[in-house]
Amino acid sequence: MKQIIFFLHILLLLTACASSRGALHSSENSSENSPENAPQNAPENALQIISVLPSTAQPVNSPSALAARLDSLCADSIFDRTQLGLAVYDLTDGRYLYRRGERQCLRPASTMKVVTAIAALHTLGTDYHYSTRLVLPDGAVAKGDSIVRGNIEIRAAFDPLLSKDDLQTLVAALAAEGVRRIEGDIVADVSLKDTLAKGWGWCWDDDDAPLDALTMGGKDIFETSFRQLLADNGIVCSGTFRKGRLTPGGRTVASVERTIDAVLLPMMKKSDNLAAESMFYQIAAHGGKPYAGRREAVKAIEALVKKMGLNPAHYQFADGSGLSLYNYVTPELLVRLLAFAYNDEALRRHLLPALPIAGEDGTLARRLRGTKAQGNVRAKTGTVEGVSTLAGYCTAKDGHTLCFAIMNQGLRRTSTGRNFQDRVCRALTE
Repeated sequence: MKQIIFFLHILLLLTACASSRGALHSSENSSENSPENAPQNAPENALQIISVLPSTAQPVNSPSALAARLDSLCADSIFDRTQLGLAVYDLTDGRYLYRRGERQCLRPASTMKVVTAIAALHTLGTDYHYSTRLVLPDGAVAKGDSIVRGNIEIRAAFDPLLSKDDLQTLVAALAAEGVRRIEGDIVADVSLKDTLAKGWGWCWDDDDAPLDALTMGGKDIFETSFRQLLADNGIVCSGTFRKGRLTPGGRTVASVERTIDAVLLPMMKKSDNLAAESMFYQIAAHGGKPYAGRREAVKAIEALVKKMGLNPAHYQFADGSGLSLYNYVTPELLVRLLAFAYNDEALRRHLLPALPIAGEDGTLARRLRGTKAQGNVRAKTGTVEGVSTLAGYCTAKDGHTLCFAIMNQGLRRTSTGRNFQDRVCRALTE
């Protein structure tokens, strides 16, 4: 009889403990585990017994589930010997979902083009045009005369897409004026940018095109192409080709216009370095200073950084393309810039279409195929020796729009960084 009473006491004690633990656990969990959401026919004790067990189950796309998945990816042994900066921001909710080393200054490689693109769209305006102009100085041509008794002048725009067809447009307009002979020189005004052929911090063996304001696809063929087209159009030029400044006044005979979107597309989709540098120098020249250079461009970028509430002294901007060894930015900065551009409708409409699309085009054409990230992730890649980066946008499973920046550095193989970035993109979209 005493044994029966003893066991009854033990049973009552266990039941009381179970009830207490169940109530405590329910108060820390979401409403999904609250009594009003319990099955209608479940006995009262059933909820208590289930609630005693610690529940780690979360919706697949919940912040905590995503953080746990990213934590797992970041626990990879590759990070024992390499550096990582990662930031994920929910644009729909306006909050960070994940941050790890987000304030580390790392080399951006070609994700520097994200900085350049957003700064250019913001500073220059989304309707900005490159303009290469052919100018006749005042009095150079008498009315009805076929002879230019002076120079013809070309205002260089550092247009990276300038082609032979564009030059034909200029020369044809000159021929339409009735000009058949030029007794002066061909003067090219290249004062839009400084005279440096390489960016600050570029390596001596970089084989990228020299930074010439009068480039044609990065090749030094403007003079020979222009002279040949003059001859083809029946125009004789006895003078020399030289660089100088436009004469005040003058009349624009013809111009070749290029929209900022036309340059933005190869700059982002193909990661064209010359296009990025041309845009960097458009920013520099925007203040009107002749032969403007890196310092003028950086002032404009730093003004944007300040506008976002960040301290520009924490970063270093060396060029527009990301080739330089001297660029240092953070995942936080990239994410803040992406958020700034997304929340400005005008900037968003021009930036998003230019970004590579996972599994479809640009530098992401072969990545993330056959996953939920395909056709979803729009992001700029970055690759230089030892560095692999990715920054852009995606839509999560719950329909929220996210922006992210992933910066891998100290890599022996850049494929290691790309593989990690692809796993992160899958975690964000699946």
